[in-house]
Amino acid sequence: MSDDTKACPVCAETIKAAAIKCRFCNTDLLAFTAAREADTERVLFAGHPAAIHSAWQWLVVVCTLGLGYIYYWVRGLSTHYEITSQRVRVEQGILSKSKESVELFRIDHFDVLKPLGMRLVGHCLLQLRSSDTNFSTVVIFGVADLEVLADTLRECSLRERTRRRVTTLVQA
Repeated sequence: MSDDTKACPVCAETIKAAAIKCRFCNTDLLAFTAAREADTERVLFAGHPAAIHSAWQWLVVVCTLGLGYIYYWVRGLSTHYEITSQRVRVEQGILSKSKESVELFRIDHFDVLKPLGMRLVGHCLLQLRSSDTNFSTVVIFGVADLEVLADTLRECSLRERTRRRVTTLVQA
């Protein structure tokens, strides 16, 4: 193969590199690539929450002459989020660890809460309510740009429901 040709990802026949449709198997290459990318899991956020995510926590830190910061820092280190395009994983603990995971297609409600103390320092709280009875509510806090992440998670949840052909039943 030369620089101006490539192999079709479906039928492996040699086609032009700039082709958008395979002339042998009639596959739309752009749609095929988009579908393949939707199936792969990509990390949206991985890390610990901010040590201090509320104005009231700052008040505690000031009143305790900085000792409160050590408590909030250790508490922040004990929580680790891994949010991907297909699931949300929460790992908690320092010495003993517990890992919980919820699939995005099971999440029914995305609630963004903005208490006054969090709003003052530019943070918010994301509550994910799931249909999974073992892990019904996930609370995410202390993450930068959490509102944007919530919108992205909502889109990924809808995409996962479509991909897995899952429908929600509403009881009247």
